[in-house]
Amino acid sequence: MRPVHVPVWSVVLAAPIAALAVWVVAVPIAGVELAVPGAGDGSTVGPAAVVLFAALVVLVAWPVRTWFARRADRAQLDPCAAPVGWRVTCAVVLAISLLGPLGALDAGAVIALSVMHGVVGAVIVTGLDPRHARRTGVPSRVPAGAETPTR
Repeated sequence: MRPVHVPVWSVVLAAPIAALAVWVVAVPIAGVELAVPGAGDGSTVGPAAVVLFAALVVLVAWPVRTWFARRADRAQLDPCAAPVGWRVTCAVVLAISLLGPLGALDAGAVIALSVMHGVVGAVIVTGLDPRHARRTGVPSRVPAGAETPTR
């Protein structure tokens, strides 16, 4: 079964919405103050910062996903080969990003911010999977009418 193309704009919308949903549960509903070290006594992570940074992370991940998809196409790799490198890269970036929430000022903020990072990471990993990339405009080395080798 051929994977369905997922438009990047939908991931750019989904990641901030998912992060904002976590923020709504954590802050207004559960009463957690998302305080992080900053100027003076610290800064509070608000909804605007959540939405902005989630969208920014997707926009930074997009060219990386495109690189993996094009690399797999040009090397005529099995379509499942690109997601392996993509997922490893995402796992490393997510692990590094989780160091940020560890600096929050209380345990509730650490948990909420870590969940937020994980949710945004999950949306990006699945939504920007290289198998879902549109393949138009990518040159192929396979001559027209030739069989595509499988590896």
